[in-house]
Parts: sequence; C-alpha cells; structure tokens
Amino acid sequence: MRTMVTKQPMHRSRDRSIAAILALAALAVPSIALADDGTYCVPVLPSRILQLRVRPAVPNDPTPIIVDQLGPDFGGVGIVMLGAPEAAGTALMIGGSAVIRTVYPPETPELSSDPMLAVTITASDEVRAGATVDLTSGGSSGPDASASPCVEDVGEQVDVVAPRAVSIGDVLPGGGLLPGGSLVAVLGDGFQPEAQVLIEGLALASTSWVDSSRIEVVTAVDAQLDGRMVSVTNPDLTSATSFATLRTADLGKSTIPLLAVTEAIFPLQTRASAVFAAPATGTFFALALQNPGPADSIVSVELWDAGEAVASATLTLPSGTKVSREVSELFPGVIPGAERVLAVTATVPVQMLGLRGNEDESSVTPVLPALASP
Repeated sequence: MRTMVTKQPMHRSRDRSIAAILALAALAVPSIALADDGTYCVPVLPSRILQLRVRPAVPNDPTPIIVDQLGPDFGGVGIVMLGAPEAAGTALMIGGSAVIRTVYPPETPELSSDPMLAVTITASDEVRAGATVDLTSGGSSGPDASASPCVEDVGEQVDVVAPRAVSIGDVLPGGGLLPGGSLVAVLGDGFQPEAQVLIEGLALASTSWVDSSRIEVVTAVDAQLDGRMVSVTNPDLTSATSFATLRTADLGKSTIPLLAVTEAIFPLQTRASAVFAAPATGTFFALALQNPGPADSIVSVELWDAGEAVASATLTLPSGTKVSREVSELFPGVIPGAERVLAVTATVPVQMLGLRGNEDESSVTPVLPALASP
C-alpha cells in the first residue's frame, strides 16, 4: 500500500480551483518502513512505563511498521516521530499489536540524523518490575540502548533481568508547549545526588534532586517538549536516556470501529489553519486534532464541495486533549461529493492530521495538509 500525501503547505486563496487542490492530494509518497523482523527485550521499570525505539532501515519502503506482542492489557500508548517535525503517522492498535504507517512531506530536507519512532506504553499490572517484555518490531533495524535481543524462552514471554544502575521511567509532563519557568519531573530509579539532567536543545534554569526516583528541573525558555531526548547522568557516570512523549486525553472515541482503534501520530508542528483534500480512495476520511498548548482552542471546520462551502462545524479542544472524527460525524446528514475539502482554522494553533481509512483492508493512512488556509 502507498501512502497518499499532499505537497508541502503553501499560501493560496481558499477559492482556488478545487481541481488544483485535489491534484496535490493525488501525489503519492511511500511510508517509511522497517526492514528485518526482530524481537527485543524491553526492561519493565517500577513506573511500568516501557519505551521501544525503532529506526527505519530502508527509507521509502511502503511496508508498515508492526510492533507486536504488546499484550491485550497495555495502555497509555504514546508515539512520537523524532528527527522530522512535519512528519506524521497512524498506529492501528488491534489485538496487542501496533501497525504503524508514516508519512513525510515530499520536500522534506535532508535530515541531520536518522528518523526514529519512540513507542511508549504502560505495562500490565501483571508484569512485575525487573522483568523484560518481548516486543516484536517488524522491520526494526536493530535495538537501541533501551532494548536487547531476547533469549528464546519457551516457558514464558517474560524473563527476569538484573536491574539497571539508573533508569528513566517517565517524564512529566510528557510533552506539550511549555512556557519558560515550567516544572518538569524526571522519574526513574538510581538517581544520585548531584545527578545532571539534560533536555535536548532546551536551556534549564535549575535542577533539584528530590530522591533516587525523582529529579525536578525548571525550564528557562518557552519550548515544545515533545520528542526531546532527556538524559540523566550520575556523578559515577552511569546514565540513562528517554524521549519525552505527549500523552493527551481523548475526548471520546469515534463511532467508526476502525477509526476508534487508530492513534494519530501528529506532526510536532502546530497550525492555526490548514486545508485537507480528502483522497478519492478509501472508505472514509477523518480529521484528527490535538492541543499540546496550555490554552483551550476553538477549532472551526468547513466542508467544501466542488468549490462551495456546504457545511461547517465547531469543536472545543481543551488543553492536553485530542479527538478524531470522520466527515459524517462532523457533518451529520451531509453527503459530500468526490471533490470534498476540509478547511480548518483554530483560535490557538493545534496539531492537525487527516486520516484515510480503508475498511476493506483494515488500514488507516496519515494524510498531511494540502496547503495552508488563509
């Protein structure tokens, strides 16, 4: 399957020819996929937070990334794209597996480092701390520092391992737009007095060691925390790293079953406006929104069909929330034609993503905005 995306956003008037907008949406760029299957053991920390990091081995391979064996009781999933703020994706969460598809803008410049996905989940209460969970990552190019190849164990899925000298279990808040002076707590185990905390690309005003499981820092400037690497280094040079991952509250699941089990992996970039041209293929098209900022946002959505506005809807998106809704849920009783376009504006910039669903293939593909809305 190929991922349908549009060209990089650009400024054009809303009454521009619908045919021209749809022509942008017809451009196809394959998803990033992973090459060789592998099974990795990820340690379970006292916080019960697991983070698996996977790297694309073969760029532009349309095969989806599959993280398997998560188990039926995992929760609190958070997935962040690293190294490309305008990239996005979808994660279909079915039967203890995450089927991930990603998309990059066609004009994405050469990246300074390999793009990567950080998948953060909460382990089941039945999994004891100090164990490892076997996760199968379809196509992963290799384990990182947080995972190691599993030794086959026919008896059970979990092996006991020696505890790490130092580990990061969670970062609170996990992400979002933080004003300068915000408190960020790093939780984990093995933190020594005078341990140093670094947050990638972010100046810190102060660092306070609370105890061996908690260090608090105060940010010096306004910044978006999502996707930044957080590291703790003890005086004896033992260290640990993690990636901050925003986990927002869902404003309610869609009534469409396939959409209800899909997690949008939003671009880190926020927008005050955008236009989405619904692809002609697929069985449904949805809009996903997420507010990573400290203030509430009122989002207005207009449905355009054949060059005319035929319906409108308004959504209130409180701070730290997200929502995904299909066109029929946004505009009940309205049957749009093939040239449907969604024009989205927000009083406070939010993260936006289109979702093209194919119920016949049980797939949901990310769709980037076609262009910026005036």
